[in-house]
Amino acid sequence: MSLHSPGQAFRAALAKENPLQIVGAINANHALLAQRAGYQAIYLSGGGVAAGSLGLPDLGISTLDDVLTDIRRI
Repeated sequence: MSLHSPGQAFRAALAKENPLQIVGAINANHALLAQRAGYQAIYLSGGGVAAGSLGLPDLGISTLDDVLTDIRRI
């Protein structure tokens, strides 16, 4: 495990801020806004991907590949 692995960064954020406030981000722009607002962590949901990237309701239409594509963008 590297010194700056995602897991270590998450644990450090948890130790710094308790409870850790986490905001949802459905795209890279939302992630940048969250970062500028001072959030240490974000989450991405399948429903967010369906609505934000595909323009569809969350009906199980989005795939894991759709979510991974948005994660890479963020």
